[in-house]
Amino acid sequence: MQTATVDLSRLLAALRRRKFAIVLALVAWVILGLVYVVTTPKYYDASAMVLLDRNIDRAIQQVSPFADLATGDAAMESARLVITSDPVARRVAERLELYDDPAFIAPPSSLLGKVISYVRGTVRRPIELMTEYFSAVDDPDAGLSQTPSEDQVQTQEQARITMITTVLQQNVNVYRVGQSSAFGISYRSHDPVLAANIVNAFASVYVSDVLDANFDATERMTEWMQGRLTELETDAREAARAAEEFRAENGLVTNRNASISQDAVATINSELSTAISEAARARARVSAMQAVVDRGQDVLLSGAPSGLPSTEDEEFETRRIALANAIASFERIRTRFGEDSPQFAPSERLVEQAADRLYASIQRLLEQARGEEALAEARVSALRESLQDAVSEDVDLGPAQVQLRTLEDRAETLSTLYQTFLAQFQEVDQQGSFPISNVRLLREAQIPRSASGPSTSKTLVLCLVLGAMTGLAITTIAEWRDRFLRTSDQVNAELGVPFLGYLPRVNLPNLPKTDQSTSSKNTTVSFAVGNLSPIYAPFHMRSQYAEALRTIRLSSQLSLTSGQSCVLGITSAQPEEGKTLTSLNLAAVIAETGSSVILIDADPHRTGLTKLARLATGMGLRSPKGLLDVLTRNIRWDEVCRDIDRTRVDFIPCVVPDEFSHASEILGSAAFKALLDDLRHEYDYILLDLAPMGPVTDVRGILGELDQLVMIAEWGKTSKNLVSGLIRSTPGLEEKLLGIALNKVDLRRLSAYASETDSARYMADYDSYLSGTNPTA
Repeated sequence: MQTATVDLSRLLAALRRRKFAIVLALVAWVILGLVYVVTTPKYYDASAMVLLDRNIDRAIQQVSPFADLATGDAAMESARLVITSDPVARRVAERLELYDDPAFIAPPSSLLGKVISYVRGTVRRPIELMTEYFSAVDDPDAGLSQTPSEDQVQTQEQARITMITTVLQQNVNVYRVGQSSAFGISYRSHDPVLAANIVNAFASVYVSDVLDANFDATERMTEWMQGRLTELETDAREAARAAEEFRAENGLVTNRNASISQDAVATINSELSTAISEAARARARVSAMQAVVDRGQDVLLSGAPSGLPSTEDEEFETRRIALANAIASFERIRTRFGEDSPQFAPSERLVEQAADRLYASIQRLLEQARGEEALAEARVSALRESLQDAVSEDVDLGPAQVQLRTLEDRAETLSTLYQTFLAQFQEVDQQGSFPISNVRLLREAQIPRSASGPSTSKTLVLCLVLGAMTGLAITTIAEWRDRFLRTSDQVNAELGVPFLGYLPRVNLPNLPKTDQSTSSKNTTVSFAVGNLSPIYAPFHMRSQYAEALRTIRLSSQLSLTSGQSCVLGITSAQPEEGKTLTSLNLAAVIAETGSSVILIDADPHRTGLTKLARLATGMGLRSPKGLLDVLTRNIRWDEVCRDIDRTRVDFIPCVVPDEFSHASEILGSAAFKALLDDLRHEYDYILLDLAPMGPVTDVRGILGELDQLVMIAEWGKTSKNLVSGLIRSTPGLEEKLLGIALNKVDLRRLSAYASETDSARYMADYDSYLSGTNPTA
């Protein structure tokens, strides 16, 4: 993605060519600024400083927590809103008696203010007259009473008070001082004493208003809390009485004496859980011992099983230890002495005897465990029956207990709320005895000694900035609206057409002496206007004008094949763009190279060349004839052909009779095509001065007969869109169009439009080179 860049050279060029508009805007704004400074009365600013002190808050918080007033941005904004409020402004006006102060009611006005007031009055006066007229029509008696009614007097007085209040609010300024808790109050007035008095009045009224507001808020809160405490006390008492009455009516006892209640159910549940656990343990002991008994006493010959439950029976523990010792002794004898030793058999009998005794103990303990199991099961059954009975009774009393609990909770809540409000009421009541205000005046407003404005330097700087901005805006709009052809870049890039050169605006030269030897015909025509000749290029061959024509000639020659004659048309987009004089001078420049050239006036609508020539007035000829006679009366072209004085160019004029109305159609006829074919055999160049393409269709009609077409556009006046539209809407024009030449170019202004790649930007440097003078001389 390409990033858009700013062409600084083009921007500076735009500023240079619009410098007069920028300078004019600067001068206009500076004049307006000076008029404003001279005609505006001086004004004075007075200011005071007020502090929102948090230290006072902390001191009051030791007595009451309600004095926590924030001093952040919200507090500053609240202070500004209070100071600019209607009540504060009215109190300031009443304290200073501003309703009758002429310095406040009728301050001096600037010239700008007077102009605005005059315009507003001029616009409003007809409306008021029309309103009075229609009011008189609707109520004929309305204008008879000259004494205003009491309501009208009150309405007018209220409007005056509102107006003074609004003026105070608009001119007072409240601002924060840095990041501190202080803020300033300033006021601007044409009277310095009045400005200081108003600021001090605002500060004093604000401090008093804050103190009064705190006191009023405390009083209102005290009254409200007193009523609320009375309500809470009554509600708490009634709630407690209702709970006690409900308990007595339903025979509900307290938790300590209750046998059938939720606490009783919870207790039985706990005992039942314990009994079930004990029954499970008893069953586990019975199962473990029964498994040993079922396997027989032989299982004990290898030792007491590990699955036997632990017991506190001393006899069982003694026999279990004795069996373990007998088995250990037996194993030691068998290992050391073998089974054939005399100690083996007695030792084996001791093991069998110990196993028999332990087996008998296990049987006894099994019977004992079975008894304990039966007892545990019976206890579980009894507890379950008790729980079922307790639950049934508790279900019957459940709704009453729930309602009782609700009544007790409400009574407790109201009691707690009453105690909280009572504590807060005592604090608020104590706070009401303190004049709480966290505002204090740091600095009173002093009478200003010097005026704050209007400042001449600031006004001029502002006017210069506004003037520059206005000039830039004018430049931007002018550049945006500049849709005319001025540079070769526009012709090449925006139109996509070759550029043939700049033809500067020239002054007609004085008529030189006639050289009759240059005439090859019996009749010679002169294009002189008084003592001036429009044939400029042949007599100023080292000029930029002639150089541009040579560029057109060179472009034409390069586009032709060797030995080919050329029918070259010269046209324009609009009339009066200079195509006729360009055709005349281009023909003369081409003839200077030795090529044979004939120039034909092919514009039957204006016949510009013919009118410019003396032939048009019939001077030296009895019956002037021209192109239309050749095409309509079978007259040979050489009978109307004339030499142009002081050139090697032949010329066929175009004389259109007044009654001839189809002049343009005849150019597209076969006769005109035959004429061009004859001239191709006689001349190297046939130049046709054609009609403009914008108003008529002549060029479109003969475009097929042309070899090349040159379009002349007036510099700074021919629209790019017009030329582009003509090129797009004319089929085959791009193939025949040799290029566009800009005519009547202002070389002084051209450099402001041309880019650095355009040679026209440096035309001033080429003058000495073209004229042959030495620039260092």
